[in-house]
Amino acid sequence: MRLPLYLALVLMLTSCGYHLVGQGDSAVIPQGTTSASLLSEGSKLGKILLGELHQQWLQKPSLPALQSGSDKNHVVLRIEGPNEAFTPVAFDNLGLAIQYRLSVSGVLNMYQNNTSIWRSGVVSASADIFGDASALANNPTSIEAERETLVEQLRKQWAQEALARLQSGF
Repeated sequence: MRLPLYLALVLMLTSCGYHLVGQGDSAVIPQGTTSASLLSEGSKLGKILLGELHQQWLQKPSLPALQSGSDKNHVVLRIEGPNEAFTPVAFDNLGLAIQYRLSVSGVLNMYQNNTSIWRSGVVSASADIFGDASALANNPTSIEAERETLVEQLRKQWAQEALARLQSGF
């Protein structure tokens, strides 16, 4: 009796569609859209994420052409509230940080004719950096080097996840 119930529950969970994020075909971009513009807030991080999003966009042939425009067949995607955080999340018995979380987040909004037509919600990418407290105390530049490499990867990952959300409609 329990086995069929268990199998039904497992099948329901695997068929929820969550794994399909990013597999759609520009689901939230209105039909007939011929062009799009990418914009960002004026912050340094906003400009960096805009560059990453632009590169990712060009790799997706199903998306509208990137060009300026203001007609009814044009949409504007804007990165809003970009944020980068580097925070300690674990400490040793002396209270020294031994694990840090690096995260990049922001919201992608779509506008058509100056009206908001879609909002992604917060898109974030994060990863942890681990370190021995004594080694970090002797060589703090090691954590900075790892942080710089990781932040570049997270910015690219953020752009991929933002476009996956756009294409899936979630």
